[in-house]
This record gives sequence, structure tokens and C-alpha cells, in this order.
Amino acid sequence: MNLETQDLLLTVLCTVLLVAVRWIGKRLELADARTEALEAIVLAVQSVKQEYVDDLKAASADGSLTDDEKAQARKKAAARALQLAGPKAAALLTEWGTEKVSAYIEAAVAKAK
Repeated sequence: MNLETQDLLLTVLCTVLLVAVRWIGKRLELADARTEALEAIVLAVQSVKQEYVDDLKAASADGSLTDDEKAQARKKAAARALQLAGPKAAALLTEWGTEKVSAYIEAAVAKAK
């Protein structure tokens, strides 16, 4: 193999490795953002429970929330999650959209019970 061929192969190999490392880095970054977004949802659900839901339950004759109060609590939790999340996690929450974030909020509420 001549020197030019070796140089070309080395260049191609380095390029492929660089692309692979960047791809892995982006995947790890996305995983970190996902973890942070989910943690923000859990913290938001806990926060809304302490600051909003517990007071409503205490004031309720039967200790439960109305459907409107539940919907308001979910909205508060979604807004609070965006506040708690860092920029990349907040962008991911926004990308997920209301339906997916609401599903994660419902899962966090169910797990907290």
C-alpha cells in the first residue's frame, strides 16, 4: 500500500470516528435532557401537591378535588416543570407537547400516591 492510500484511509477512518463520537455525544446529551425533564416533572408534581393540592383537599368536605381542580393542578405542574427544567430539558418538554407531558404528570401523580 502506498503512502497516499494510507493517508486516504487514515483520513477516512478519522472522519468516521469523529462522526461516531459526535453521534454518541448527541445521544448522551439527549438522554441527559430526557432525565432532567422527567426529574423536573416529578419535582413539579410534588411542588404543586404541597402548594396547591393539599390546601384544596383540606378545604374540601370529602377531601377530594373536583375535575376542574385536577385539571388546574395538571396545568400548574406542567408550567412548574418548565420553570424547573434547564434550557435543553425545557426544550424537550416543549417538543414533547401537552399530551405527552400530561401523561408523564399523570404517571408521577399515580406513583406519588
